[in-house]
Amino acid sequence: MPKRGNTYNTFSEGLQNRIQKSILSGFLDENSPISLQDQWEIILPLTQWDINRFSNEEGKVCYHSVNCITDNVERLIKRAVRVGDRGLLKKELKEVPMLRIFDSEITDLDSGLSEFTKLVTLNLCGNYIGDIDPAYLPPGLKLLELQANRISKTETFAEYLPSTLLYLGLARNLLTNDSLQGLPRLPRVITTLDLSDNDIYNLDTVLDGVGTLPYLKALSLAGNPCSVCMGYSSIITTRLPTLQWLDSREILPTDRPEDFWEPHPDDYRSNYFNFTVLRIMSIPQPPKPEKGATTTFHVELELPLLDSKRRNFLMFRRNESLREMLPPPEYESELLLGLKTLPSVAGPSRTDIVELETTTHESDVYARLVPKESREILNYTVFESNKLQWNKMMNFQEPTVRIFCPNLVALRDTFQTVVTLRLVYTVIMGKQGKPEKVRKSATTLKQPPGESRVVLATIRCALRNPDWSQPFQHFHWDDSLGTNDAIHWGDGDLAILQYSQGPPKAAKGKPEADTLISKQPVPDNLTCHFSFGIDAIRF
Repeated sequence: MPKRGNTYNTFSEGLQNRIQKSILSGFLDENSPISLQDQWEIILPLTQWDINRFSNEEGKVCYHSVNCITDNVERLIKRAVRVGDRGLLKKELKEVPMLRIFDSEITDLDSGLSEFTKLVTLNLCGNYIGDIDPAYLPPGLKLLELQANRISKTETFAEYLPSTLLYLGLARNLLTNDSLQGLPRLPRVITTLDLSDNDIYNLDTVLDGVGTLPYLKALSLAGNPCSVCMGYSSIITTRLPTLQWLDSREILPTDRPEDFWEPHPDDYRSNYFNFTVLRIMSIPQPPKPEKGATTTFHVELELPLLDSKRRNFLMFRRNESLREMLPPPEYESELLLGLKTLPSVAGPSRTDIVELETTTHESDVYARLVPKESREILNYTVFESNKLQWNKMMNFQEPTVRIFCPNLVALRDTFQTVVTLRLVYTVIMGKQGKPEKVRKSATTLKQPPGESRVVLATIRCALRNPDWSQPFQHFHWDDSLGTNDAIHWGDGDLAILQYSQGPPKAAKGKPEADTLISKQPVPDNLTCHFSFGIDAIRF
C-alpha cells in the first residue's frame, strides 16, 4: 500500500525509523560528539529519570513501546559501552533472536531483514504489508506476527515460509474465504494459527484447510462471521480431534461431544439472533383511556445491519413509490383521531417520530401521541416484541424476538455496532359510530382502527466485543443514568435477580451468598433489563 503518493516503506526504512526514536539512536550515531560512556552515564539516566518522574502512565507505555525493538536493549548497549565500540552494538543488534518493528508503515520486506540471521521471533504488526516475500525471512524463524496488516491472500507465501515456523499470526487482516487456499501448504510443524478478526464466513472452508496440519494445537477464529455459526465449537472440536486450544480457551475432554450429529451445510453459515426483554419496571401509569380505546406497551428493536438482502431491496425503492403500490385505506386513522388532512407522502416516518425523554410526570409522558399512518412502509430491520398492558413490572416472552440469520457477515456486523431499542406506548382507537357501507372490491383492503403512539424511552446498546462463552449479553438501563446508553452487565446474569411489588421482607436463616437472588423492591425509576445472544453451541 502506498505510504505517501507513490512511495513505499521497506523493512529497512521502518527499522531505521524505529531506531531513530529509541535510546539506541545516540549509541549508534558515529557522528555524535558525545562518547558512549557519557551517553550511558549521563544522557540515558536523565532520560529515564524524566520519564519515571514526570510522565503519566500513557507516557511510560509509549516510552516502553518505542524502546522494545528487541529484548534486553540496555544489556546490548552496556556491552558496547564497556568496550567502547559502536560497531559491536551494530553487530550484536543483527544477532538478536527477537525483533519488533510494529506501527512503522512498512509496505514491503527487503534484504535488510535477511541480515538478522539468528532471528526466532519477528513482530511486524500494525504495518501496511499486503504480501509477504518469504525469501527475506530468516530460515530459523519460529514465530511470525503479522496482525493488523493488509494481507488479503495466503497462497502466494504459505508454501515458502520457513520450515521451522511454529506460530503464524494473521489476525485483523483482509482475509476472506477466497484467501485461504494457502492454508494446506503452511509448514507442517506449525502449532498455532491466529486468523481472528477477519472476514471468513464459511467454517467448512477453514477446517478443510487446517485439517491437513498434523501438529496444529491452537486455532483462533474469534471475530470472524464463521465464529457465530450454529454448533461452532462442537464442529471444530470434532473435525480437529488433536486441537487443544480454541479462541484462547483450553479444550477440555468434557468439551468434546460423545454423540455428534452430522451438521447440515446451512449450519456452517447461519444462526438465530435472540433478543430478550427480561423485565421493564416502573413505567409511569398511563391515563385512563377513552371509551373503546386499547392501550399497550411494547419494545421495538432496530437492527439496520442484520439483513443485507433486505437492505438491498430497499435501496432501490423510494418510500413514496412503495406507498403508492398500496391501495387507499378503508378507514384513515387520522380521520378517526379528528385530523382534517392526511400527512404528506414526505411526512415523518416511523423512525423520525420525536423521541420524548423519559419523565415521571404522566401528563408529560403521554401527552404527545403521534398518529401512525396506516399506509407507512416499514423497513425490514425493525422488530417488535409482544404487546402488554400496563403493570408495575412487565415480563415479556422469552426470547422476545428470535430472528433467523442466513447471512453471518451481517450478524457479525450487528454484534460490532450499536443497536437501538425503543419503549413504545400505543393507543388504538375503536371505531366511533357505525361507518358507512363501502362496496368491497378486489383491490380494497380492510385497515385497522386508528392508532397513535409515543416513544417513552430510546436506549442504545453497544454490542461490541461480545463474550461468546456466555449465552447472552445482558444490559441494564434506568432513567437515573442521565444517558440513553445502556450499561453492559459484564459476566453477570440479570435474569437471576428477583423483584417483588410488595414491601421487602427480611430473609431469615439465609447466608449472605443468597442475598443476590433474594427478592428486592421494584425500583422507583423506569428500569429496563435486556439481553442479546445467539444459538451457537459453546463450551
